Amino acid sequence: MQFEKIYGDMNLKELEKNLQNITFQLEISFSELVEEIYTGNPKGLLSVFINRIKGEIKNQWFDIKNIIITVVIIILVSAILSTFKDAFQNAQIAEISFYINYLLLSVIFINLFGSILAVGENSLRNMKDFMSIFFPTFFLIVGSTQGISSGLAYFQLAGVVIYLVEWCLLSILLPAISAYMLFVLMNGVWEEERLSYLLDLFQKGLKFVLKLLLGILTGAGMMQSMIVPIIDKIKGETVYKAIEGIPGIGDVAEGALRIWMGSTVLIKNSIGIAGCILMVLLCIAPIIKIALVGSLFKIVAAILSVVGEKRMISCTNQVGDGIFLVLQTVGYGILFFVVLVAITIYTTNGGI
Repeated sequence: MQFEKIYGDMNLKELEKNLQNITFQLEISFSELVEEIYTGNPKGLLSVFINRIKGEIKNQWFDIKNIIITVVIIILVSAILSTFKDAFQNAQIAEISFYINYLLLSVIFINLFGSILAVGENSLRNMKDFMSIFFPTFFLIVGSTQGISSGLAYFQLAGVVIYLVEWCLLSILLPAISAYMLFVLMNGVWEEERLSYLLDLFQKGLKFVLKLLLGILTGAGMMQSMIVPIIDKIKGETVYKAIEGIPGIGDVAEGALRIWMGSTVLIKNSIGIAGCILMVLLCIAPIIKIALVGSLFKIVAAILSVVGEKRMISCTNQVGDGIFLVLQTVGYGILFFVVLVAITIYTTNGGI
């Protein structure tokens, strides 16, 4: 079966048009992407990934370089002042100088984290819009290749995924990470760092919630796959046997139907994989930015821990942890999409 014939019969022009409105900056044709996957030609996809990653790293480095340099200078100045604090006749002068530097550092951290949080929020909203466009058409194709029961069952599960992204990640976890960052800045005010255990509990709790949501989604998908696709497969075998029983042309017709259904299942799988690739490419820019900023803060904290003031180093390191929490939230949003598509593809390969 020719790809163009079967893909054209599916009439996915509306899907391509809507996806193009979200992924226009990627300059990638959805139909061409599906065809490359269908024909088993990954070279073009690999070059797209590598070029986009290189370009984003270069662009983001120029954006945050000055911020990192400013943070390093403030920490070093604070370290120098704390080294000579014994030279001050009044110890309060040294404390005041620390708090001035810490205030400057806090302002930088608040502005930077606000921009990172906005990047993560926009990424999750784009993710939700992409799912809202992609899932209805994809599960309609699943229903046409595997059976209507499977299409409806997995479409309901897709609604759960969109709900998790929109409600849990956007409305609960991102505000909770903002609260975590507020506690980080408050913790540096006290020399004893009184909120250290609370911050550790907060961080572990956020990570646990993300893992719990992924576990619930995966478990629901696997439970779904144990029943519905098997029912559709039994119905499909009944259709094959009925066609095979037609006198004279039964065997030929049954063989032709199996070949056609095999081709449509392969295109269905290609569409699902193409959706996963587009989702990753859509989020690759914010992921690289968040990961780069978080990594640089952790590296700065590690290098300057030898000479820097303890509270400033600890605050810088924990800000890096907060940025990585935003990264994990965006990453889990992508993972929810990929896991659902992967379970659907794997469990609906039997055809009707």
